[in-house]
Amino acid sequence: MGINEVFVAGGIVMYPLLAFSLTAIALIIERCLFWYKINQKQRRVVRDALAAYRDGLEIVLSKLRQNGDLPIVRIFLEALELDYAPPQAFRLALEGATGAELPILQRFNPVFSTIITGSPLLGLLGTVLGLIRTFSNLNIGNTGGGGVGQVTAGSPKPWFLQLLAW
Repeated sequence: MGINEVFVAGGIVMYPLLAFSLTAIALIIERCLFWYKINQKQRRVVRDALAAYRDGLEIVLSKLRQNGDLPIVRIFLEALELDYAPPQAFRLALEGATGAELPILQRFNPVFSTIITGSPLLGLLGTVLGLIRTFSNLNIGNTGGGGVGQVTAGSPKPWFLQLLAW
């Protein structure tokens, strides 16, 4: 069965599912590359900064400023640029810098949440549409005056109108 037959058999629901799949794959690749780059470069910079701390704060600050594109470096810089701060101010500076980095680290999470929520619902919709199509194609004898199409289509009048007619 080729891809065309799969899409014809799957119906209209296949197109949003394909869009969700392609979007998810592209974003997963982007996030993997982002985290790989961050983890590889970050370890080296942190190790070098901690080793250079013995030589003086200015050397550490210059090394960290050279790698200002890393989230951990921006957090370190925020903390190290405080001069003789009390522990409470130091902790608040670290929390503030970490909070500022979270949106960058959690980028595309709402898109992933939408895909995770919507895909099963689209699958369920496809199942229901397939069952309706299957029942409408069944040609069980028309005994009793009604066919399967009338059963799946529901009653001709809304229930509250049937109660009023009663």
